[in-house]
Amino acid sequence: MKANQVNVSLLLSALAITLLATIGCGGSPRPDGLPPTYPLTIKVLQEGQPLGDAAVALIDQDSSVKWAIGGTTNAEGIAQIWTHGTYNGAPEGNYSVVITKTIYEGLDDYNDAMIRGDTAAAQRIQVNMFQLVEDAYTVAKDTPIKVEVTRSTRTLEVDAGPAVRIRGEFLK
Repeated sequence: MKANQVNVSLLLSALAITLLATIGCGGSPRPDGLPPTYPLTIKVLQEGQPLGDAAVALIDQDSSVKWAIGGTTNAEGIAQIWTHGTYNGAPEGNYSVVITKTIYEGLDDYNDAMIRGDTAAAQRIQVNMFQLVEDAYTVAKDTPIKVEVTRSTRTLEVDAGPAVRIRGEFLK
């Protein structure tokens, strides 16, 4: 996996975490220019099976759109979509769908050692990072998944391609 694709994966993971962390934080005024959003869920399948714990981002095909739109799939592969981290759903438009799922083997042991303050032990722990979605699905300009969201669209189902296990680099 190329370094910029790892960065995209990390960015999308951070986006998903930010979206989840800010859901329900009300009270702030709607940002200027944010169009109406319409409730939307996306079911992500990979080889016919639900893909859980995947980050899903909708990238508007009009590059002038500045709103972060996405969510994270549950065990059934279903992502509740949010716009700007607070607004349920997505605005109408044509989107490229980007999907990422990264797993880390050994990361829990590494984190435990760091929490204990045992940096020497942490440095000896091998942490492996694997991307479980083909690279093409993780880049907006390359993804084959294109969708249209209208005010009446409530659910979409997309296919994240074949199951893969692409080793990436984990920097300690």
